[in-house]
Amino acid sequence: MGTESGFLLPAPGFEPPLPSSRRPGGGAPGCRARVGSESAARASRPAGLQRVLRSSHPANSGRSDERNTGAGQFARTALRSALEVLDGRRPPGQLAPLAEPAVVAAVRTLAGGRGLPGRELGTATLTRVDVIMTGTAGGEVCAAYDRGGRHFALAARIVRGRSGWRLAAFRVC
Repeated sequence: MGTESGFLLPAPGFEPPLPSSRRPGGGAPGCRARVGSESAARASRPAGLQRVLRSSHPANSGRSDERNTGAGQFARTALRSALEVLDGRRPPGQLAPLAEPAVVAAVRTLAGGRGLPGRELGTATLTRVDVIMTGTAGGEVCAAYDRGGRHFALAARIVRGRSGWRLAAFRVC
């Protein structure tokens, strides 16, 4: 490749152009439509490889998506409530239907103490919540919230019991 005033030139073409009858979409009359490259590649794979690929990449079922959506909605509600308790905008007792007693006690302790990072910056606003399902009945939650112009993080664990989702662990970072 040569350069022209400091810039690279495009690579030269190495293949001659296709005749008009062989171009994609411009086939001869009476020819069948071309097979898509994806299905052609799938057809050329050995059967054993296709089996391994299917088993290692299972299709998502609607049921697991519904569970993930429900877990995400619960996590957003529970974390927003916990942040409101930490800010003093909500009494700790209102967190009880959403969280285990140990979590309610920990949030109550954090709300009453001075160890909460950035409390002097203002009200906490939940900005992002990610739920990673660890099984059918549990998930790890990582979230971000803002106070003033600063960003903070928190982590939690949610579990699904007979009465629905519950906040089982909570940590402010």
